[in-house]
Amino acid sequence: MKLLLYLLCSALGLGCSKPDHSAPGVQTLRTVSRDDSLFLAEDLTEWGFDFYSYEQWDSGLVKFNLALSYDSTNSQAWHGRALMLDTLHFEQDAEFAYRQAEKLNPRNKQAIWHLGCFYARAGEKDKALRQLRTVIALDSSYAIGVRTEDCWTQLWQDSDFLRTVGALP
Repeated sequence: MKLLLYLLCSALGLGCSKPDHSAPGVQTLRTVSRDDSLFLAEDLTEWGFDFYSYEQWDSGLVKFNLALSYDSTNSQAWHGRALMLDTLHFEQDAEFAYRQAEKLNPRNKQAIWHLGCFYARAGEKDKALRQLRTVIALDSSYAIGVRTEDCWTQLWQDSDFLRTVGALP
């Protein structure tokens, strides 16, 4: 059956080979225009976040990696990749991806927030608070969001944290 499908694809000139998802940056992709690459990266990024919402971490990671192979400057794809790696406990790779997302878009509030959460869980209070101050400066509603995220609970007794979120003068 696979041979028949391959022969049919070959006869129609459809290029039936699948990309290699074994590692980011190793994929063999069809040559596409820059506009098409950006469009594909955006679509794959959205698809990756769909997998994230359904807790399908490995599948999501594949989509984010593929998105980055089309557009390595896509901040949201880096952010999604970081979330997946963080969830899968690849801490060093996750930190790099979070930082890359923020570097590519210093106003990416979600990436800044999640890097702060990452640091808070790791017990790196100063780095976590720096991220929190940055995201609150961009959007003050994030000061309220700390109440809904478990990653910040260990800092609820810290006076620097309480001042940062406006709970102390």
